[in-house]
Amino acid sequence: MSYLTDSQLKFWQDNGYVVVKDHFTQAQKTELIAWVEDMESRPETAGKWMKYFETPSTDPAGRQLCRVENFLQFHEGFDGLLRGDKIIGILSELMGEPAVLFKEKINFKLPGGNGFLPHQDAPAFTSFGQTYHITMMVSIDASNAENGCLQMSPGNHKEGMLPTAPDGTVDPEFAETLNWEYLETEPGDIVFFDSYIPHKSDANTSNRPRRALYITYNRASEGSYRDQYYEEKRKVFPPDVERDPNKKYEGSGVFNVGNPVTNRI
Repeated sequence: MSYLTDSQLKFWQDNGYVVVKDHFTQAQKTELIAWVEDMESRPETAGKWMKYFETPSTDPAGRQLCRVENFLQFHEGFDGLLRGDKIIGILSELMGEPAVLFKEKINFKLPGGNGFLPHQDAPAFTSFGQTYHITMMVSIDASNAENGCLQMSPGNHKEGMLPTAPDGTVDPEFAETLNWEYLETEPGDIVFFDSYIPHKSDANTSNRPRRALYITYNRASEGSYRDQYYEEKRKVFPPDVERDPNKKYEGSGVFNVGNPVTNRI
């Protein structure tokens, strides 16, 4: 079965990303908002969903939810959707072979939420020997330049690994030479982008959130490592609720590339 048009597939090949507009029905959009709000409201709980926080630009002493990860096994709705036949079918069509879910997160980017530095995903997804990933972004809220929408550098996915800074982001001087385009979306839009396209976002300077799902998939032929990924992340870069107050968590490495998550002690 073919899920995407020839023009969508060509755009994907040329640019490294493709937008599927208004993928969900109004009822599904409403349901997605409820699911996201459910995960936002759940308390920090050791050993379960992983909640990460940032210091908002509007309050240097504040603590604000930045993202939630590792929640599929605790949410039947999300699990059924994100590993369902249609989504997996689209991912498999883009990959040219069967796809499997690698990791999931909700980025909240609440008002005052910080931006993400220019980066490629590929350096952060190398823990288990996989060579290629595709991330699906599902827009929960409308996104634009004011609230920190995605910015892409189309076509540069063809260049492989770009010059990289010590922290795993794209070298700042090189990033300034790239062509950056704002990718504005509406609720229910889906953006698929590959692990080599450079992308970034600015801070949310508006009074409304820019919530989005970011779900990453890899080739099934390269193995299924979701459980191992989160097991390792808990050791190296655990959520606040699981941290030892006497330990410094400065070596987050591939688990916090380009992100505004506060490296709390």
